[in-house]
Amino acid sequence: MTAFLRAFAAAALGALLITSAGARAQTLETVRQHGVVRCGVSSGVAGFSQRDAAGQWRGFDVDYCRAVAAAVLGDAAKVEFSSAPVQKGLAALSRGEIDILSRTVTITLSRVTEFTLQPVGVNFFDGQGFLVRRDSGIRTLRQLLGLPICFQRGTTAEDNLREHFSARHIAFTAVGKTDFKEMIRAFLEGACAAVTADSSALASIRITALPEPEHYQLLRQQISKEPFGPLVRKGDDHWFEIARWTLAAMIEAEELGVSRATLGAMKASDTPRVRRLLGLTPGLGAALGLDDQWAARIIVQVGNYGESFENNVGRASPLKLDRGLNELWLRGGLLFAYPLR
Repeated sequence: MTAFLRAFAAAALGALLITSAGARAQTLETVRQHGVVRCGVSSGVAGFSQRDAAGQWRGFDVDYCRAVAAAVLGDAAKVEFSSAPVQKGLAALSRGEIDILSRTVTITLSRVTEFTLQPVGVNFFDGQGFLVRRDSGIRTLRQLLGLPICFQRGTTAEDNLREHFSARHIAFTAVGKTDFKEMIRAFLEGACAAVTADSSALASIRITALPEPEHYQLLRQQISKEPFGPLVRKGDDHWFEIARWTLAAMIEAEELGVSRATLGAMKASDTPRVRRLLGLTPGLGAALGLDDQWAARIIVQVGNYGESFENNVGRASPLKLDRGLNELWLRGGLLFAYPLR
């Protein structure tokens, strides 16, 4: 290779690296310039994202956004929340109007490819369920034979419903409604024998939208896989890694028994995994362009995965959901963190 060609190749490589580095840092730099993480959430789903009496956003999905802010900006309160229906939220993320979408939305191939998005990981394993009146006597899906079932249009509910029931030769009447309130009204007025949606959404509906929640129950059977998880735009690998490892840090903390209450004592631990997580062994932050205390801030200001789950949607919450598949792999669930090393 001639000196000219070597010089040209070196210049081209340098330009490529500069361009790549610029693309990598784009979202992080924007977040730091704004001084907030712009987070899209659902439009008021109890336990996941909902304003409290003081107007503050609370919930499982909200906690994740606050965790990212704690890691990147040092303060879990530095989040700007916006709520929208599923399709509008996906579009807003795709257009760059928000930095992360953290809401009860099923990760599917069509959604990821249509909007050019990238899943951070699954932080909640759900499935499509059914809500019925207790006095209806309905306890199994087979008992819905020939009965009308309400669902919300624009979700995955209708396709799942038809696929599952058709495969089992269970005839039913699908009653599609355009929005959530219309669907609930139809159920209360007796237009359908059951409402079908993600089980987490139905648990929220039961305690927030129905009079006398104790008169309604969720059937134990589910008919689909509904993996929920935060989403970011494709093309910014740096921001994706920050988002991914934020979730991993919350899960890893629970695995290691590091919580808000135990963090102080755990700083004396000689366990390598604990010391890396808490930044006592340096180096974990540099790979993400953050300081070594980023994960410790998440735990102090937000809590580990288990704390967030229990306080917002688990047994310590009004929803009282079991951990189920969302239990740690150590306890028979599907949840585990990529190794932080």
